[in-house]
Amino acid sequence: MKINSNITAYITNNAYAQNEKRLGAATGRLSSGYKLNTAGDDPANFAIAAKLRSMIKGLDKVKTNTTTGMSVLETAEAAMMETQDMVHRLNELAIKSSNGTLSSSDRQTIQDEANQLIKEIDRIAETTEFNGMKLVNGFFNDRGYTNELSVKVMDYSEQVQAGKYAVNLTKDANGDYHLANSGVDTTTGQYKGYKDADKLVGMTDPTKATILKETVPNEDGTTTDFVTVKGVGDVQIRFEVENGKITGNPLELNLTGRGSMRLQVGTEEGEVISASIPSMTTTAMGLAGIDFRSKESSYEAIDKVNNAIAYVNRARSTMGAYENRLENTETFLDAYNENVTSSVSRIQDTDMAEMMIEFTSMQILSQAGISMLAQANEAPQAALQLLQ
Repeated sequence: MKINSNITAYITNNAYAQNEKRLGAATGRLSSGYKLNTAGDDPANFAIAAKLRSMIKGLDKVKTNTTTGMSVLETAEAAMMETQDMVHRLNELAIKSSNGTLSSSDRQTIQDEANQLIKEIDRIAETTEFNGMKLVNGFFNDRGYTNELSVKVMDYSEQVQAGKYAVNLTKDANGDYHLANSGVDTTTGQYKGYKDADKLVGMTDPTKATILKETVPNEDGTTTDFVTVKGVGDVQIRFEVENGKITGNPLELNLTGRGSMRLQVGTEEGEVISASIPSMTTTAMGLAGIDFRSKESSYEAIDKVNNAIAYVNRARSTMGAYENRLENTETFLDAYNENVTSSVSRIQDTDMAEMMIEFTSMQILSQAGISMLAQANEAPQAALQLLQ
């Protein structure tokens, strides 16, 4: 019998300490509701759960974007509905004014009403806004513009040595184009003798611009739309001149822009829906300057109004298609969010029933450990009886 080292007490104490540690972990999981309270509980699942929680937050914002987009489209369609009613009234006036029994005074009365309708249509187009953005004046419609740019040649000869030449085109804050720090005249030009269209365009910032399509131009230089670039930043045009004459100005660029509204409907880059809201101005509908003051002009007005009716119908149909798509997107996002949330719950949430069973078991073992430790500490006292 040894009294200097109570091995039984050491073993009992170690078992008691392990039980207390497990009891503390069970208590923490029951009190927090999570079985992953620290990364040390399960490093792999902790990282997965953190990523999924971040995705859930992103999905919440995406759904907000979707519902906001639906509100924008509904606001635009409401304006289109009012415009449609006024265009229908213009159709009635056009049919009425084409009647040969009307006097000049009658036609002027019709014209006065039509003028007010035209003004109101344009007013709605210019004042329909959402969060300060005009919706139906063409701002969010696909739009294009063409800038014909040419280079002023300060010193040149008819015969140009073959080789590669570079043109750096930039646009400043005022919208002015500059070439090698010199102003660029906006006059039509022609060029010839270049080749390898796939090497014509380069970007100073490739991450912000991409080439969408390429077309090899004719050798006589008559084709000017040879490449389309999407993105922001400076664009560098490179062309190769063969031995021969240069006729006219050597460079012409066609720049096309898009004004679609882009809605972020996913958590990743590129998960967007582009919505083009047609312009509801009388100019866009072909109603500007409509005339009811003669029978002949009234006949022309009927055609214009019918075209405008078809235009508005297509516009409202487009809005309806966008709205349906966003509704489907919202339904998908709800299901997606539900599934991701369920996955996070399975990984990190505590099964209260299972954990309560473990907690009770650890409590019993802890109490038993205290009792056994007391018994182990009393064992060395038996040695005193041997000394008596």
